[in-house]
Amino acid sequence: MYNFQNMKVHTPSAAILFLLIVLIAGCAGNPGMEAYRQGNYTDAHRKFRTENSPDGQFGIGVMCYKGEGVTRNPAEAARWFRRAAEQGHAGAQYNLGLLYLKGEGVKKDYRSSFRWFRLAGEQGHIQARYNLGLMYSKGVGVNKDQREAARWLRLAAEQQHVKAQLSLAYMYLKGTGVTKDRGEAFRWVREAAGQGNGEAQLCAGIMYAHGIGVSKNRDEAKIWLKKAANQGYVKAEGYLKELKG
Repeated sequence: MYNFQNMKVHTPSAAILFLLIVLIAGCAGNPGMEAYRQGNYTDAHRKFRTENSPDGQFGIGVMCYKGEGVTRNPAEAARWFRRAAEQGHAGAQYNLGLLYLKGEGVKKDYRSSFRWFRLAGEQGHIQARYNLGLMYSKGVGVNKDQREAARWLRLAAEQQHVKAQLSLAYMYLKGTGVTKDRGEAFRWVREAAGQGNGEAQLCAGIMYAHGIGVSKNRDEAKIWLKKAANQGYVKAEGYLKELKG
């Protein structure tokens, strides 16, 4: 049977900073954003400074971090992210948390990283919520607390964060931070599989094949194992051969 230890929660690593265009592309008529989208970084930088709002400060932070229109300077990016973060900008709070996690532009400080992720997470920032779940799970920047880990992972999972769904499924399989419940584990695996995640598709196929958290169903097992195999999961091909035997 598939070793579900492979679904373990990993210690957080520094993810890529959210791009400016992802967070404020919906700000209709924002002159700095329009210039940024057109690749006119000098004009965008000037307009963001003139705007002097949390969005504008966040925009300058991204440009400083990426070296767009200015010399790349993570320390300057951190300074601008902090200004926006202190005014409640969730994206800036998240990015500042990442910089503290990486020790880029600021001294590495897991507690400060956790603090900024927490503020962003409380505003509904999905990636911050996922990171909080990981940090609570491993005791990074905060005392280890599996119940809190599960709570934050669930919040991210409910927002369709695939990795959070898989991590939560693993916790239900093991009874870590939650009451052991294979049915719940399958539900979250199925949610992730439905989003096209190959590992989740592999797990869903195996769970259907063996009746783990769901009634055995060879046809469903084959469907999900084929999807996983098409994404290069060799183990899925092996299970498909077994089901044909």
